[in-house]
Amino acid sequence: MTGNTIFAAALQFRVSMDVARNFEALERLLDPLPPHALAVAPEGTLSGYLPEAGFVERIDLEQTSQAIASVEALCRRKKIHVIAGACIKDDDGAWRNSSLYFGPDGERARYDKINLAQSERGTFVAGSALPVFDVAVAGLPLQLGIQMCREIRYPEQWRALAVQGAQVFAYVNNAVGSKNGDALWRAHLVSRAAETQRFIIGANNAASDQTCPTIIIAPTGETLSTPSLGTEAAATASLDLGLVSDWVTSQARDDVVGVTLREKPRD
Repeated sequence: MTGNTIFAAALQFRVSMDVARNFEALERLLDPLPPHALAVAPEGTLSGYLPEAGFVERIDLEQTSQAIASVEALCRRKKIHVIAGACIKDDDGAWRNSSLYFGPDGERARYDKINLAQSERGTFVAGSALPVFDVAVAGLPLQLGIQMCREIRYPEQWRALAVQGAQVFAYVNNAVGSKNGDALWRAHLVSRAAETQRFIIGANNAASDQTCPTIIIAPTGETLSTPSLGTEAAATASLDLGLVSDWVTSQARDDVVGVTLREKPRD
């Protein structure tokens, strides 16, 4: 890409507890992408995921470790960037539902979900920070924020990331079986993009009962690309980072209602 534009892809495929099958689908959708693309994959891609309590007992830690190493090698080989979900058991014995960033030169970063689903509580330890990651995509410096699944319901988290400088949100999702349906999730996504004036690259599980779209949204709230629900497909779009703006967030009445950032302020 040239100028201030990067190429993005939101990957939609069936996520199961079969990590090898998940990785095969991930690799199929990454294969046609150009070098320096920024791709987002669903929650639980590299470990398996189920929206039910106790599913971590079915996670094969060795397979997860191998999948993580394979994605890192794939990113180096294809010179692309990938954000993908993985449930990880840390050295302290605690489970965390995470999103991992992989860069083309071996760069790595990690976000731990801070607002856990009901089925995850009691099993996972929630994250405690909202980091913004400084990466370089196609030679362009990019500030990346990550949010996961039900965190779409907490706009203060997205605004906190925007205020810290995030230009693009990777939304790593596994939303299936919601009684509220697709329309509500789409409305949330459009709102998060427009109120922060940031891009969203959102990837969801292509389940038969998928209830949130895989979608790329512009800072205006415009949908740039979205595949049909339940299909294995990629939403792709060119993102002009020059469209990211602080016009809305700069006018927030923080003298009346403020978002408290507990992290050390960015320089």
